[in-house]
Amino acid sequence: MDVSRAEKISEVMKNISGLGKSIKKPTNLKYNVPTQGSRLPEPVAGSQVIRILMILIASLLLIGIILLGVDQWVTPIFQRKPGDSGFIPVPGIDESELYWPDSKGVSNIRIGTVAPDASGLKPLSTNVIENQGNYSITMDIIINDEYPQALGNDVNGNVITQRTFFLLGPSVANPTLQVSIDNLTNTAIITAIDTNKLVQSIQIDNVPIHKPFRIGIAKSSYIMEGYLNGLLVKTRQLKTNTILPGTGDTIYTPANIINNGNVVSRGIRVFNVRLFGYTVTASEMKGRMTDGLLDPSALAWKV
Repeated sequence: MDVSRAEKISEVMKNISGLGKSIKKPTNLKYNVPTQGSRLPEPVAGSQVIRILMILIASLLLIGIILLGVDQWVTPIFQRKPGDSGFIPVPGIDESELYWPDSKGVSNIRIGTVAPDASGLKPLSTNVIENQGNYSITMDIIINDEYPQALGNDVNGNVITQRTFFLLGPSVANPTLQVSIDNLTNTAIITAIDTNKLVQSIQIDNVPIHKPFRIGIAKSSYIMEGYLNGLLVKTRQLKTNTILPGTGDTIYTPANIINNGNVVSRGIRVFNVRLFGYTVTASEMKGRMTDGLLDPSALAWKV
């Protein structure tokens, strides 16, 4: 081998060896090591509050799911209607309608959709019981004058023997459902009338005087039930099909129930009329005694 060439190779090898020894680890690099041993970034302001809120929401959802499961498969938890089993009332599902909650704005209630009058005001109206075979009505009543009155004669010349304070029908002279008290006693009478003028009644004896009380009526195609202060008093089987609350019928205020020119509801006031588009059960009637509770201020109504 040529000597000069061997020397050149030896020199290259020395250079490579020296280069390897001269390579050192860089010492100017700096690292930001977390002081608390955490590799996570510092929390953003307010993130702790959001975290707590999320935990609370998740906890509420979990509790709700557990309660729904217990309500569905173990025992009722949610009370969907007054008087139902359950402990937690569910708001926003009441299908009934309330009228005449106080002495202001008491006027006739039309059955069906009613257009505004000439002044732009819409009269009271309801679709809840329109053409319904199954329906219910509750009302609060005060009898401030319990003494017999001279009620005169009706259009047929017969002596009027009942003081009618609630009337539903196409006209006062042609009622389909009415509630009265006997002119001689404090007996309330619930009367349903069919197309043949057949009268079918329920009597509730010894209703209170000078004190608010509640009468409930639950009807289906075959029965009619009468309630006093949420308690079932009497059930009557209907022999014939009574007339349904038809479109255009009216629920008359006591002051507008005038029979042959005779005012027959003097000394009696009605308020908190509630209409249901279904036959209310006995448990719901009782449970609703705290729903729109009898208003003591009605005692101050002038008669």
